[in-house]
Amino acid sequence: MNGLLAIMVVIICLVISLGFAANKVGGGDLNFSPKNASPVAFSHEKHVNAKGIKCSGCHYLAFQMAKAADKMNMMKMTKGAFCGRCHNGKLAFDVKDQKSCLLCHLNRKKRF
Repeated sequence: MNGLLAIMVVIICLVISLGFAANKVGGGDLNFSPKNASPVAFSHEKHVNAKGIKCSGCHYLAFQMAKAADKMNMMKMTKGAFCGRCHNGKLAFDVKDQKSCLLCHLNRKKRF
């Protein structure tokens, strides 16, 4: 009986810890400081939880997992690379639309 109780406690602890891990969106928020442009904030939370995009929807298709592996720039994005893969005016707001700039680029006064 004590063995069964011990196994149940271990299982409950594992389930609880996995539940907490599942609530954390991998990567957290990312901040980029591109040359000659305002800083960019990226929210994994907004893309994964709010929009329902799976990690594999971006990673290894549009982005690599290694930090600084991708040399992003707006020219590449406007041609459908990186963020421009989805932010094309069809799936999400268009990176080519100047009205959308402040959705990603922060006002210089609003730095994190």
